[in-house]
Parts: sequence; C-alpha cells; structure tokens
Amino acid sequence: MVADCSVEEMQASEERTPTIDLKEHRSSDSSEAELDANETTAEDGQPNNNPEQAADDPSLPRLPPENCRTEETTTNPSDTDLYIKPLCPSCNCQTNQNFEQVPPRQISKERFCLKLDHEGSYQCVATGLVFEVTGKVDIIYSILSWYKYDTFLKEKWKLCGPLFEVKSDPALLKSIYFPHSLCLSDHSADLQFGILHIKDKKPKIEPAVDHSTTHVHWNVSSLSPVGPICNTPSEVIQHHGVVLIYKIINSYQSLLFHVYMATNNHSVIKDITKAEKYSKQKSVKIDKPTPCHKKLITGKTYRLLSNPQADITPGEIAFEDMTPLKCKGYFEVFLEQPEDFQLTLMDVDSGETMWTSKLRECDWAHHDQNEQGKPRDFNKNRRRKSSNDNIMEESSSKRSRWNDTTDGPPCNKNNTITEKQLMQFAEKLGSNWQIFAISCLDLQSQDIDKIKDQNASPTMQIFYMLQKWKNNESDNATPSNLRKKLIDANIEPDARILLEGFCNQ
Repeated sequence: MVADCSVEEMQASEERTPTIDLKEHRSSDSSEAELDANETTAEDGQPNNNPEQAADDPSLPRLPPENCRTEETTTNPSDTDLYIKPLCPSCNCQTNQNFEQVPPRQISKERFCLKLDHEGSYQCVATGLVFEVTGKVDIIYSILSWYKYDTFLKEKWKLCGPLFEVKSDPALLKSIYFPHSLCLSDHSADLQFGILHIKDKKPKIEPAVDHSTTHVHWNVSSLSPVGPICNTPSEVIQHHGVVLIYKIINSYQSLLFHVYMATNNHSVIKDITKAEKYSKQKSVKIDKPTPCHKKLITGKTYRLLSNPQADITPGEIAFEDMTPLKCKGYFEVFLEQPEDFQLTLMDVDSGETMWTSKLRECDWAHHDQNEQGKPRDFNKNRRRKSSNDNIMEESSSKRSRWNDTTDGPPCNKNNTITEKQLMQFAEKLGSNWQIFAISCLDLQSQDIDKIKDQNASPTMQIFYMLQKWKNNESDNATPSNLRKKLIDANIEPDARILLEGFCNQ
C-alpha cells in the first residue's frame, strides 16, 4: 500500500526532474515546522484531523522564530521518536563518542533551538545532531524532507540520513555530526561518506571529516540545507530500520492499521507523520518499541505476519530506502474482530525475525474514546461482557478491561509501580540514566544535581531518580506509563524486558 498522494504528486516524484526552484523550496521547508505548530499530529495522542488541538508539547516554551531566549525553561521535546537509537549490537559496541547531552528548546513542531554558553561538543537529544562550537552561540535547526533535493545526487551517491536546515554563526559553529541510518558492521571498506550542501540554488558535495557507526562528521563551511550521503559501488545498502504503526480511527468494530517499514531517518519519519496527518482516514500513532532488532537490506523481501491471523496487504514488501519518495509504502493490516494480536516482521529468505510487538486493545482504547468528541461505548468492542448490573459495570468497566486475560497477558495500567520494582529496575539500567531522566522522564538538571550530591552508589542514584519521577507522576506512576516514556530511550535490553514484566503482572 502507498500513503495517499495525488497522481500529479506521484508522477512528479517518479520523474525526479532536477529543474526546481531551490530558493522557493528552502523558503517552504524553513516554514514547514512553524506551520506544524498549529496542526494536530498523531503523536499527540489525538486523531489527526482536530484543528483545535495544538501539536506542540505544552510543557515546552513557545519561542518567536529566529530567537532563542535566555531565561531558564523546562525543555522536553515532544517528538521523542525523531531520534531513535538503533538496537544494533555490532554498531552500539563500537560507539565511543562522549558528547554532552542537551535537551533543546522547541520553537515549533520540528524546529528546535540550542543556546550554548561554552565551547564544546553538544548532542541534541531530540534529533541526535551534534554541534561542535568554539564559544557562546545560538543554533536554530529544523528537519526537512529529502524528496525535493535528492534529484541532485549523481552516480553512486545515496541518501543515508536526515536533511537539516541549520542557522547559526558559522564562525562559532565549527562542525556538525549528522546521524546516519547505515549499519556499518558488514559494509565494505570502500564506503565513502559526504555531505550534500545546497548553496546558491546549486548542489555541492563536500567531504566528510570522519564517520562513526552512528554519525557523519562535517566541518561547517556555510549554512543551508545539509545532510549526509554515501558513495558505494555496491547496490546493497544495509540500514538500521524502524517499524511505525498507525491505527485508523473510525466507527467500525473491526480494526485497521497502517504499518510502515522504514529507515531510521528523521526525514522519513517526518514524511510518514505528515502522510498520516493529511490522509483522508483519521489515524493515531500506536506507541510500541520501533527499532528493528536486525538490519534491513535494500532489495530483500520482508513479510509481515499476524497472530491470530489478519488480512495483510501486501503480504510482502521488498525493502527500499523511501527517503526520496514523497509517497511512502506500508502494510495494511485488517482484523474483523477487535482482539489482542502479535505482529512480526520477518526476512522471507532466512526466516529471521526482524521486529515483533504485541498490540493490545488498551494501546488504542483511549484514542477511540475521543473519536468525534463523543464518549466511547466500551461494551461495543468488548469480547466478554460483565454480568454485573449497569451501575457496577460502569464503575468497574476500566478495571475489567485490564484484567481480561483471554487474549494473553493483561495491560496493567492502574497499579502504581512499587519501590521494590523501582529498585529491581534500577539494578538493570545502564549508566546513561541522566540523559533519559531529562529527555524522557521530565526531570530537570537541578534534580540530577541533588541526586548526584548524595554520593550514593550508581544503582541508588538511579533509584532516587526513578523515585523522583514517581513522586512527580503521583497516581500516574504506573509500569505502563514508565514503559511509554522510555519507549525510545537507550536502556539495557534486560531492563526493558523487566519493565514489560511489570506491565503484565
């Protein structure tokens, strides 16, 4: 299946004509993120056609365009799924970069600002970008779509990461590390990286200083749309992949989903988000672990399976980098009766599992409840109706929903996480807890400083951090809520498995 696009748009994408007005496109792309601030998105947890619902996270400061204010504000990017760290053992074990992690201020939906006061290298936790600066400087940056610019690539050059519009003082912004989506564990030594730099309406390929398993390093010459590209004689490109799930919101009892298999690339994720937002069908994003366990290879065929069985169209898709395509392809999954089910993406040739996740009715129940602004009839989609009278059914309907185990482990959303569970979880977490404490759990830097001042053991520091989060969340401090907040955090696999167990108890 392909996301909704007009015939003219598809023909324009296929013809890939290079005669475009780059100046016009730059102006259009620079304002895209500002327009997003007034639109509703699927990530916000509401159907995507509600124009009155603000797209931005209300906890983030509203900043005038081109202005990065100096006052202290709470910063927590709403789009935590923009930078999804790959779950690749080969690549992660080779990563040894130690950049200071900083949460940006958010100007609009996909536009951010960093106000850096000192020389150093700083990584934006929302986008993965790393900026090396020589002094105090403001940096404003936004995510763009590649499909307007990829026609300028020649010969063997391929897109391998997101495209950004960066605005700052080039005299103070020394270099940028761009995140890329390639899995380098098996790539040949002749793989070459570069940066596509659009200057004065003309493309220029500039050399990369260096590259790692996660980033491409570039010395800033001037600032305009820039993004990483690679050159390889091989037609086979290996990417870190993600799976994104959107549920169609309608009044039918049946279930309909769009499942995207894509490269781990901000520009692609942005395009998919916009395709769902402007689709004729209302949809909402389902929060599930998105990274693929293994690399996706261009040209290989992958099959999506469902248990219990569902109607999936198409049954198989040959993986390709959708970065330059305006219309992104997807699997359409249809279940006639609402029930919990398991989705699995597998390699057709080897039979290996690339990604799997269990979807439960509680994953989308609260979205359906808001459909068309009317309360949802929970009995309509319930597989087993309570025998209690109407009064008892109304008071206990939510409890019954989570305790129904007919379709597998329940999704336990009501029980507050215990301190014993927090301690068990703290013992499994890695040493990077300070990063996701700010970027995912909404703690502030002063909270981290107070915890570190106690001079406790690393495990106890993590426990105190989790305890602080629990106190802040109050009745909402459930295992399910913690899992949702850490959905894309780079935590140890054992910790994620343990947290899943807490949710199913």
